[in-house]
Amino acid sequence: METTGEDVLLEYLKNLSPGEDVIIEYTSREPVHILLHLILRCLRRNGLPVIIVDELDQLHVFRTHMKLAGIDTGLIDGANVIKIGGLIKTGNVLGKVDLSKEFPIRKKYYEEALRKADADHTVRIVPGFDKVLAMHEEDRRELEALFGYMVRPHLGDERRTTFYFMNTELFSERTRKEFREHASRVLKVRFEEDVLRLKIIKSPYLSEYGKRIEIRVKNS
Repeated sequence: METTGEDVLLEYLKNLSPGEDVIIEYTSREPVHILLHLILRCLRRNGLPVIIVDELDQLHVFRTHMKLAGIDTGLIDGANVIKIGGLIKTGNVLGKVDLSKEFPIRKKYYEEALRKADADHTVRIVPGFDKVLAMHEEDRRELEALFGYMVRPHLGDERRTTFYFMNTELFSERTRKEFREHASRVLKVRFEEDVLRLKIIKSPYLSEYGKRIEIRVKNS
């Protein structure tokens, strides 16, 4: 796979502050596995340690799409991974969290797994959180507990920066707006005419609103 414009993405990622939560919004039509590969590649170029929080085996789906597209999956295969639900082992799994447990217990096991990474700062990539939102959004109390235990406490924690990959077709508009309100940045992904376009919907910096990052992708 050949790309043009990856350096723009690299520079954008360099400007993220510790403690941010970044939502990457896409639909079922976008080849978002390509974007995941590009972000992992840019983070490696920036020398940043990564933990992938694999919710409900979505990492396996992205990895398989990469493999089918002829993209090297080494950045996933060698990554530290915390599994939230699901059954399929992908990457170097540090620990597992059982989604049938109460939120305080989930939080405990999640934090125990994080300590195994032994890094002062990590970038956390979270695929599949959209499915977890969909599981809980029918009960607003459960949804609030999910945000209260697993999401909000980590915002502003300078030991990490987190990317949530979110298929917005899997949960309601109301839940999307609530999650957008929480996040420091929101990027909307579209793929048109061999170009991955990331439109900045939300940012700490007003000057970034509405700007786009464009990466031309071509199969080699």
